Amino acid sequence: MSTAPGVSGDAVTTAIRLLAAQGYDATTVDQLAHATGVSRATFFRKYGSKEDIVFADHASNLERLEQLLNRPHLTAQAGVSEGVQLVFRYNLDHADRALARHRLLQRVEALRDRELATSHRYERVFREFLRRVLPDGPDRRVTAISLASAIVAVHNAYLRTWLHDPQAADGERLAAGLNRRIAWLCTLFGLSFVPGRPVQQLRSADDGAGTAPVVVIVPEGVDARDVAERTARSVYEALAPGGTQLARDARPGGEQDASEGGGFAGARPSDEVRVPAADQSARRSDTSTA
Repeated sequence: MSTAPGVSGDAVTTAIRLLAAQGYDATTVDQLAHATGVSRATFFRKYGSKEDIVFADHASNLERLEQLLNRPHLTAQAGVSEGVQLVFRYNLDHADRALARHRLLQRVEALRDRELATSHRYERVFREFLRRVLPDGPDRRVTAISLASAIVAVHNAYLRTWLHDPQAADGERLAAGLNRRIAWLCTLFGLSFVPGRPVQQLRSADDGAGTAPVVVIVPEGVDARDVAERTARSVYEALAPGGTQLARDARPGGEQDASEGGGFAGARPSDEVRVPAADQSARRSDTSTA
């Protein structure tokens, strides 16, 4: 995969490694330019600054995400699911760069604001997509904002798990678990998903429509009875008055503490997250980051 026009992904990786090895503050632009094989003037023209090069490859990834979400007749859940997978797998496909950036961001407090801003750019892309495809209604704007924020948070939880220990955390298993969790999240926000049909919002219990259906997609080869039991438990927990909170993640089969320190843009070393037990097999050891 390429980065932004004129930006070499290998150059970004090289720069990140140099910054991590020598120290962010101790590394000069001249040293970065030399390491990436360009002049000082070309470095500024292509990358902007020392801070910019750390996140330079995200520009093209955001473009790919926008292109995907601009496809005609794309439903909300299909777009969200495919978009999240695109971003997650970008990190898996460029593991050396993602892990190097993760380590650098853990050490350099000055890069945290830029990381957050980059993560917000992904959130904005999802938000604008949802505002286009969700049906008209008084709640469309709020749903788009809140769902986009939740999408980023869920993605980051899974990415942190992998970044913390890529040897123990099976990336493919995590990608599959992430896909399942995004589907659940869309259902939670009132989106039904039927391939080939426009997205519809489920009516809430307080709009005079009575009960609302819950759409469950059972993949081929999966025990339908087990899925039904887990779905019923999740719905009960979600609706129980003052009861088990959704923070338990509507979990199918339980969950365990996951890691911290990673997002769309890199790594943040302080957020606690949780991952469902269905994906625990990707990780057999404690996954709390430093």
